[in-house]
Amino acid sequence: MEPLRPADPTELGGIALRGRLGAGGMGTVYYGVTPDGEQVAVKTIRAELLEKPEARGRFDREMLVIGMVQGSRVANLVAASPPGEVPPWFAAEYVRGRTLSEYVTDFGPLQAGLAAALGLGLAEALAAIHEAGILHRDLKPGNILLGQDGPRVIDFGLAALAESTGDITKTADSIGTPVCMAPEQARSARDLSTAVDVYALGAVLVFALTARYPYARPSVPAMLLAIADPATPPDLSGIPEALAGPVAAMLAHAPADRPGLDDVTAALAKALADAGLTAPGEALRRLAEVTYREQPSDPPPPEPPVTRPPRIPKNPPVPSTLVTRIAQAVRAEYDRGARF
Repeated sequence: MEPLRPADPTELGGIALRGRLGAGGMGTVYYGVTPDGEQVAVKTIRAELLEKPEARGRFDREMLVIGMVQGSRVANLVAASPPGEVPPWFAAEYVRGRTLSEYVTDFGPLQAGLAAALGLGLAEALAAIHEAGILHRDLKPGNILLGQDGPRVIDFGLAALAESTGDITKTADSIGTPVCMAPEQARSARDLSTAVDVYALGAVLVFALTARYPYARPSVPAMLLAIADPATPPDLSGIPEALAGPVAAMLAHAPADRPGLDDVTAALAKALADAGLTAPGEALRRLAEVTYREQPSDPPPPEPPVTRPPRIPKNPPVPSTLVTRIAQAVRAEYDRGARF
């Protein structure tokens, strides 16, 4: 975390901003603490982008998606700016820990049992995302945090409404991160399905187990050509036998040949049993014990620490008025043919 700069806000919506977590082309992410002591990541959009419909639409879409997706394996929406507030912002749960990318780079690949537990946690996250009618489209090691309670999926900036009638899922451009991109996604962002996220899960598990990706090529164009070529199989060397079958199935070239998340969960549960970890909950706790690492730059916890009840019930409620409002606005942009 970096200190706030002179031009940065110190408070948004009653949330005290304590520092900068990062900044990019779209805006800045701050570390904040709510009045009741909850730690949050607060995202804002750059002022010069407020008048650009495409940029503002993408920001609103990410806020919509986070509000619609509810589950214990994603960073859930905590609060958001009311209509007309400038700058617009939203706050999601702050998750401590390293990304999967950072962990594997620093400490090496995961053992088979821990990788199977990771896969189960990510399958749970994707199930919640798909249940909300969303495609993540950018699942990758850098978007997976290894928190105190296991893996969490973050960053919905490229997510799409699965049944949108506008151009969000029908552009001719590929969208996503090439190393984890499904063949149909490498060719086009048109008419994608939940199978793209299943493929990305397989690619993530290859990285978690081997510290490399299914297609290693010297350039992005060469990588995309290899991914899109049905005659070029992914490199699965080094994958433990217990996981080789499930990972290969997730990386099937044709979307129809990939398993659904229920089948993925069943296959990973069997791999857990083969590794001597029969209880998924215990395996996820073991994964967290091994992989959770605080970083020196992590902000200190608020004082005194506040214990909060689980935010999301077993049966998620209907999206709030805020989410409904955002959804209506964003869908209107889609129907006008906006490109994101």
